[in-house]
Amino acid sequence: MLFHKYCTILLLFSVIISYKSNPSREMENSIIWKVDPHTKLSSYIDSVEYIALETHPDGLFNMVEKLVVQDDKIFILDFRNCKQVFVFDTTGKFLFPVGALGRAPGEFLETRNFTVDSNYIYVIDNFQARLLLYDLNGTYIETKQLPGVFYDIAILGNGDYMFSWQPLKDLPVKKENKITITDRNMNVKKELLPANESDCCNSTKLSFFTQNTENIIYHTLLSDTIYLLDRHDASTFSTLTIDFTNHSIPMKWRQDYSKVTENYQYLYTTPFVTPKYILGSNDSEPYLIDRKNKKVILNSRDKDDYFLLDPDFVAGNKVFSYLLNDTYQAMIKDGMKRAPKEIEEKLEKDHYVLIKYILK
Repeated sequence: MLFHKYCTILLLFSVIISYKSNPSREMENSIIWKVDPHTKLSSYIDSVEYIALETHPDGLFNMVEKLVVQDDKIFILDFRNCKQVFVFDTTGKFLFPVGALGRAPGEFLETRNFTVDSNYIYVIDNFQARLLLYDLNGTYIETKQLPGVFYDIAILGNGDYMFSWQPLKDLPVKKENKITITDRNMNVKKELLPANESDCCNSTKLSFFTQNTENIIYHTLLSDTIYLLDRHDASTFSTLTIDFTNHSIPMKWRQDYSKVTENYQYLYTTPFVTPKYILGSNDSEPYLIDRKNKKVILNSRDKDDYFLLDPDFVAGNKVFSYLLNDTYQAMIKDGMKRAPKEIEEKLEKDHYVLIKYILK
């Protein structure tokens, strides 16, 4: 089929091709990873704000592994330590944990991943092959039986579910496709993106989806390709390819993450895509890509007013990141403007603090 041929060509040659039922859709050019040494990333930042999260005995976590901001609430997942989502308001006040560990209705054995829309909080529990739904106040609504093992979830415009699966090295679970779309009753409607030998991932990559108002963005570890799936018609999607030229990972090594050395570059996190920018982390180094000018911008190696941290969530021109005191002190030493005194006191006591960047 042409679909499978196009996917193969895309993975082998790193060409950007727009896929759509209408074959006349224009092609987009790939973005060459060439860092602009003359432009400071701070020139894209208008201002920053800080959110000190309340320290509450029911809301203690160790890592921010996924963050979502929805309907004036901040949702934080600590998968590896607490296996749970914690909810705060946008002033930082703790509201509630989502569900609890256990086997009773409304309980789970893990929160493998989650998402939120204007109606529900959706929690994947792979141990029990379940999707649990809660309202936005944390009240348990219902449980649905999953039709397989999945690592991430997004909600389409018509209420259908989009799930991602990814080959993990040395794990026996096998599937033919990396994306499964079901209706709200978990009936499989469509599967996309065939898995192939070049696919590789490891358990450190938790999230495979990000989203904006128009698209669900999909990416997997060691791939140079970003898929932009239409929220209203998932079979319609386009792709963006980041061309790392001579620093791209050889195809023969993409099946084994351990062979990838510092000499190669790749997209580690699933990028956030806005009309103006692409933001993410390239092997723990935050980046901003100016889509109009096709510029790759990194933090300055010199003193600067602002430094971008790894983006945990992006909505429009707002970027949210988790801030640690050691990181803050290093940025201050390099010239960043100081936070308000009350925020510095929170950081010194190792309280949870988010930094919100307002982009120009």
